[in-house]
Amino acid sequence: MSLTNVTMTQDTQIGGPSGKFPATHWSAARVARSDDPADRNRALEAIIAAYWKPIYKYLRIRWGKSNEDAKDLTQAFFTRLIEKEYLSDFDPSKARLRTFLRVCVDHFVANEAKAASRLKRGGSAQHVSLDFDAAETELTRAKPPLQLSSSPERIDEFLEKE
Repeated sequence: MSLTNVTMTQDTQIGGPSGKFPATHWSAARVARSDDPADRNRALEAIIAAYWKPIYKYLRIRWGKSNEDAKDLTQAFFTRLIEKEYLSDFDPSKARLRTFLRVCVDHFVANEAKAASRLKRGGSAQHVSLDFDAAETELTRAKPPLQLSSSPERIDEFLEKE
């Protein structure tokens, strides 16, 4: 199932009765863990249809995300929920579905922020240019030539000349 099968309308203004977290959809939560892909997809569609707008609004209010960032995060969250099968961890004896989803969203947003703030390899490192070709040329010009069997004294003598 992909999010393209679920309609997320442009009605994303904060407020209104359709923006509140709905009562827990126990049957949908139970069927979302089904072994039958068709049943699972129908249940996931029902959960997404019921919860996408409250999660979008939660991201806008609780996390202070812009309209566009909240849209992106909402879609990314539900994509991850499907791919990683988050609902398989849902235990109705421990929490309501809305609480479970809010906790998942909080972890998701925190992880996304952490990932965005990571520096790419060498991102803040000062780069130094090293001319290895020149060093190799100097090694080949050494008289007498240096070898692996050269004594430590001979190596020190060569390096001190440089």
